[in-house]
Amino acid sequence: MMTFVILGAAFLAAVLTLFSGFGLGTILMPVVAIFFPLAVAVAMTALVHLLNNLLKLALLWRNANWPVVWRFGIPGLSATVPGAWLLTHLSALPALEAYKFMGMEAAITAVKLTVGLGFPALVPK
Repeated sequence: MMTFVILGAAFLAAVLTLFSGFGLGTILMPVVAIFFPLAVAVAMTALVHLLNNLLKLALLWRNANWPVVWRFGIPGLSATVPGAWLLTHLSALPALEAYKFMGMEAAITAVKLTVGLGFPALVPK
């Protein structure tokens, strides 16, 4: 069942974002994070992003706005390795705080705090 939920969300997100150009991670990452740890969810979402972008490139490369591709693609590509390194190291840190909420044990970790504080900063105002 988990596989069908994740595959369905990935397919739906890929189709919806084909025309908008953004939102795949926003839709898919929370779905994957329900079933996997955050670091794995981010990595799986990144893999889906890569495959989706390669498919879009294969289908639409003749209509690409190449100055925009170079202006945004190169910085994006160059940030992937430092981002992966940072995620790996933040994931290895111990919990900053642990608590119980409605009978469930939860923890604030450095990686969760970074993702939680970082994503709202990406939302246009």
